[in-house]
Amino acid sequence: MTEMPEQLLDGACVDVFPEPPPAMNVPDGALELALPTSKLWECGRVLDFHFLDGTDEQKQAFREAASQWAEYANLVMRFDQPATTAEFRVSFRLAGNWSFVGKDNLAQAAPAVTMNIFNMSSILHEVGHAIGCIHEHSSPSGGIKWNKPVVYQALAGPPNNWDKAKVDHNVFAKYDATTTQFSAFDPASIMLYFFPANWTLDGTGTHKNDVLSETDKSFIARSYPGCTVDFSKPEIATGGCTVSVGPRVLFNQQFGNSWLMNMPNSSFIEVDFDQPKQYDGEDIYRNAKLRLVHLTSMAGPDAGSSPIDIVVNGDVVVSDHSPPSGNFITEEWDITPHMLDGGNIVRLNFKDASTNYWIQTLQVDCDRLLD
Repeated sequence: MTEMPEQLLDGACVDVFPEPPPAMNVPDGALELALPTSKLWECGRVLDFHFLDGTDEQKQAFREAASQWAEYANLVMRFDQPATTAEFRVSFRLAGNWSFVGKDNLAQAAPAVTMNIFNMSSILHEVGHAIGCIHEHSSPSGGIKWNKPVVYQALAGPPNNWDKAKVDHNVFAKYDATTTQFSAFDPASIMLYFFPANWTLDGTGTHKNDVLSETDKSFIARSYPGCTVDFSKPEIATGGCTVSVGPRVLFNQQFGNSWLMNMPNSSFIEVDFDQPKQYDGEDIYRNAKLRLVHLTSMAGPDAGSSPIDIVVNGDVVVSDHSPPSGNFITEEWDITPHMLDGGNIVRLNFKDASTNYWIQTLQVDCDRLLD
């Protein structure tokens, strides 16, 4: 078996543990889903993945699994992007399952590997690390009673071959409680890693999960509130939302990097997203802004002559609005009074116009409140 590069062990979350038996007990109240605040990406960030190797089947499995996180987090994921600009460079050929955590990926210069997938069932778990989640056993409030001699001995042999320092770092070390976000204990979390019962003094253990739990979904949505739609590619990419379009809404073949609407009083773009106002009794955000990067005409007398209505949850926020420019500009509106506690809809209705309406980005930016 190929060995993991030595230099990756100190900065990455490493997941080379034994395979779980059919059933394990979970230490009651011991583990929590956790995320270090310093490693969070900014909400709405476009995160690019580059595949360093792998079969077509492996790459497609990765795309499908990783995208599940973006259904709930306001993060946009794009795949098959250049290695020089990608935040994540994924390999399938090294030993073990591991990934750098959140923004720690930015410290790894291309073309270095930032994530390795050895078992395909680990994709959701490793992408969880990439967007900032840590192992539950690294939670500052974790109450696991480790049988340290047994753990040292187990991980000293193949496939890990770790010395005590690496075991201390990857298993026993905990994050600072003042800089870490927590959810309630969730034995179904994808970030709950397996360890055997004999690794603890009280004979309890954990099991490995293969799907996102309801707590995973709500916690990551709380950590990355709002939503983003990236219209810069032929395939629309979304973070934390779904998008639907009306007639004659299509990718712009003329000068690219945008989609357009050009059927007056028929074309529309509608974005649906779930945004609670509180999580576990605490406010998630103070204000919400709708941000558009758009234009109506590249130049000439028709610039600014393709109005849209901007509608949030049935309320017309702006009527007959045209971007006051002949090139892409960023505009934003405070939509806090129009936001609902839960399901929300933003809709752009294309009005009677003399030219096209182009859009590159639609974002609902919620100023997340973190403890």
